[in-house]
Amino acid sequence: MKYVPAFALLLAGCAHRYRVEGLVLRVDPGNRTILVSHRPIENYMPAMSMQFSVAPRENIAQLAPGARVTFDLRNSVAHDLRVQSTKLENVAIEAPRNELHVGDPVPDFALIDQNSAPVHLADFRGRLVALDFIYTRCPLPDVCPRLSANFAYIFKREPGVQLLSITIDPEWDTPAVLAEYAQRWQSDGRRWRFLTGPPDQIRNVAGMFGLIYWPEDGSITHTVATALISPDGHLVAKIDGAKHRPEQLRDLIEQFGH
Repeated sequence: MKYVPAFALLLAGCAHRYRVEGLVLRVDPGNRTILVSHRPIENYMPAMSMQFSVAPRENIAQLAPGARVTFDLRNSVAHDLRVQSTKLENVAIEAPRNELHVGDPVPDFALIDQNSAPVHLADFRGRLVALDFIYTRCPLPDVCPRLSANFAYIFKREPGVQLLSITIDPEWDTPAVLAEYAQRWQSDGRRWRFLTGPPDQIRNVAGMFGLIYWPEDGSITHTVATALISPDGHLVAKIDGAKHRPEQLRDLIEQFGH
């Protein structure tokens, strides 16, 4: 998906108001612009990556790569900018105390993969890492299966990216179970690894990325996070929720992978 300058597409109908929903790829606070991979804008333009100016009163400081946003496009400028929250309502659970922010270095951690081989995050220094959290028994097609489908899309199109999917159900998701799950998604077992380990270690790693989860009625209730870790080991983007399109994840990866 190629970046299209704003002026090339905002000449017609600029006095109208259009609702935009997309994924932030880059933020330029100095120029008050954001690069967004957006969904099709009804009666205006197809899905693409595009730079938008942000109105002076909008809080651009709340934005970081990976944020899912909505805004009104008026006179070529983004107004009423809102970050889409995925916080669970009516749940009295504190956020993890070790949660990282975009720009922070990511501490090394050690788990095991679907072949019972030890895996350290530091093993992938020098490569862009995309990381998510799933569990193989997830009954909701729009959550864990959707995340895995997104990674399957990236696996086929971005060979330079290391993919790590970490289970939040280690008691069930043994290496053997994860190996079968990896085959289901046509992983090669190297560029896309499925990780498990002791529950306390997994909870610590999940906490770094703001993930909250607990067992409930035979399943696991959880928030959703997909993170990008730069080749030098810093958190460079985090997507909350599972509603992004695989093409948007690819656009985000291409901001940091080249």
